[in-house]
Amino acid sequence: ISIHQVQTIPDYWKWLERQFLPNFYASQYFNSTTIVNWHDRNCISDLDTRRVGVARIRQMRIKEDSCELRGVMKNFINHCRSDYGWISDDTSDYFTRWVTPVGINTSLLEDATTPWVYQNSVQLKNAPYVANIATYKGGGYVALTKRQLCRTRKVVETLKKQDWLDLRTRAVFLEFTVYNPNSNLFGSAVLVAEFTALGRAFTRTEFKVFRLLSYIGAWGVVVVLFEVVYACFTLFFFIQCIKKVKKNKMKYFKDFWSLLEFVLLTFAVTVIAMYAFKHILTNLAFDALFDRESDGFVNFQSVALYDETYGYMMSFVVFLATIQFLKLLQFNQKMNMLGDTIRVATKDLKVFSISFLLYFFTFTATAYLLFGPAMATYNSLIGAAESMFAFALGSFDFESMADTQRILGPIFFFLFIGVVYIGLMSIFLTIIGEAFTRVKEDVTLRTNEYEIVDFMWKRFKALLGLN
Repeated sequence: ISIHQVQTIPDYWKWLERQFLPNFYASQYFNSTTIVNWHDRNCISDLDTRRVGVARIRQMRIKEDSCELRGVMKNFINHCRSDYGWISDDTSDYFTRWVTPVGINTSLLEDATTPWVYQNSVQLKNAPYVANIATYKGGGYVALTKRQLCRTRKVVETLKKQDWLDLRTRAVFLEFTVYNPNSNLFGSAVLVAEFTALGRAFTRTEFKVFRLLSYIGAWGVVVVLFEVVYACFTLFFFIQCIKKVKKNKMKYFKDFWSLLEFVLLTFAVTVIAMYAFKHILTNLAFDALFDRESDGFVNFQSVALYDETYGYMMSFVVFLATIQFLKLLQFNQKMNMLGDTIRVATKDLKVFSISFLLYFFTFTATAYLLFGPAMATYNSLIGAAESMFAFALGSFDFESMADTQRILGPIFFFLFIGVVYIGLMSIFLTIIGEAFTRVKEDVTLRTNEYEIVDFMWKRFKALLGLN
């Protein structure tokens, strides 16, 4: 059974015991001999990837009678349990088997860290998590695995016998981190099983791959060299940019290329600061990992999330730097005509963009209402907008649409093709074609900067005697 086949709590225990644990702990070599070396026991079943600390099982629960019974139904139903919510979630402390402490017994649980005591997001150093059904807090009831398979099995068996997962369980998070030394990559995994009020489970898996150790081997020296060069050039041009801003004041930001340069350098300096802070977070994570007094679990999810954000910032810097290269294309006649075409068509494109957005969001709202209840890609407005944008680019699932809505599905599909693909795209191409014709015929609308390049190229060839 795989995690995506889990539908009930018994299924989850079965998957955890029979599928996850045997693969998370290496017990045999490929020739079926028992592993004796403790270095190899620290690997997962592929004998290549190593576990980083232990795994954490975190449960989110709801309070008893989290919803209200109304009318005559109070006479027939003695309890009501809702789906997960930030108000209905349970944050109380319990004894084993979810026994509620009474009176003076509550003081016994104040500093306890058992799986029956709630720990908030600050204690767990964890951020809220957005899953398929709900958004969950960073806290929860936590059970940690052990470094040996036999001891971990005892922990799981004990939790199972004591009904740690029951009717009030709404989500179970299995979090762990692995490291592959061959590729020098870390992998942080979150396996989520969400349980509705009816007891049905919906699973979600998320894996983040990131690199924390940049200076490995001889290549590390080259990496340091390029980082120093990048930092020096960035700081130099940033200082020059600040001087231009002081000299020209607000006039500096009226030019598009000057504004682009300022934004690019600001993001480049931000990336340098984020890179330094990334190393600080890495050192803190490894210090906690090697701390003998810790429980063995280190939350690399926050480090992975920060590394992902850092990657987004780096990609934005590369994007802006690539746009800056377009400035050089103004000396090319063909590319310069393209820029002039966009400039001439700007007024018509503004009006067209308003019409396009109105039609696009109309189709998005319709798709959300038609396919949202049955198709995961349309179960939210944002997801529906992403799916419709992919549809506009040619990526769609006609069979699922037709299965969900046998009559309205095909009608919606062909209507979108007719309106967006044929109608709006034809209008867009007509606007661009008309503007290009005007630029091509009217010489006054074209700039002559490319003639400077032709003149310089001719003089260069004459200097080399190539004419």
